[in-house]
Amino acid sequence: MLLTKSEAAARKVLLECGLDEINSLTNANLRRLILSRGAYYEEIDLKGKDGRIVTFEGRSIISISSAITDRGKKRFTAAHELGHFEMHKDLPVNVDTHYELCNWYQSGIHEKEANEFASELLMPFNLFNLQCKNQKFRPELIDQLSNTFLVSKTAAILKFVKSGNHPVFVVCTKDNKVKWWKMSKEMETAEHEFIPNWLRYKVKVTANLPPPVDSVVGQLFKTNQTQERFQEIEKSTWFLTKPEDDPKMFEFCHFVPSYNFALSVIWED
Repeated sequence: MLLTKSEAAARKVLLECGLDEINSLTNANLRRLILSRGAYYEEIDLKGKDGRIVTFEGRSIISISSAITDRGKKRFTAAHELGHFEMHKDLPVNVDTHYELCNWYQSGIHEKEANEFASELLMPFNLFNLQCKNQKFRPELIDQLSNTFLVSKTAAILKFVKSGNHPVFVVCTKDNKVKWWKMSKEMETAEHEFIPNWLRYKVKVTANLPPPVDSVVGQLFKTNQTQERFQEIEKSTWFLTKPEDDPKMFEFCHFVPSYNFALSVIWED
């Protein structure tokens, strides 16, 4: 796989620190890793923010919210701020919320690069691919990947979009408004000689409007339910279809109640 500039920067850190196996990667203390790279690490009250990096006169302080209790979320936030340290030392201050950390496909270039860096640092493609090779998408696989790499389900889902080998369509919804969507693209490989027709369908969603009412995420917001759900849906829920198309698909919705934020994964079995 061709690495982006930020993924290559993460791979460089992994190689220099000898973190080339899952055990060494998941046992790595990110506080020590950050200190070894030349930045100071602290956990403090950030008043609603998740992470921050301040650079002044060549010295950087990475601050992580002490309110974060989820280990995976804390690790990704720390890795994201380390990405800013490694690549964006010319920026004096970066402050990030959970939504910015998850908003890979809408944030500015610096946030996108820091997210890619964090993803590759915590879930290197070669190790990630070994864990999901030849496996179709399913909610249990995301649980497995999240537990294996000690990351949030959100991070595991977004990594799967790029690195997984089963085509999926992912939609981000916040406050009952669609913010962005993404389809798998890197599917024309030796193992996958064609792209499923549904990946070429026109999507029936509009940014900053509610998701389809008959979608899983649409029902969750309508009923104010803050839970994960997985069920079979009609393909026409999300796409313009043809009469001869197989009408069935599946949708898994991962909900983050504290941010009123959801990721929907749509796929064919």
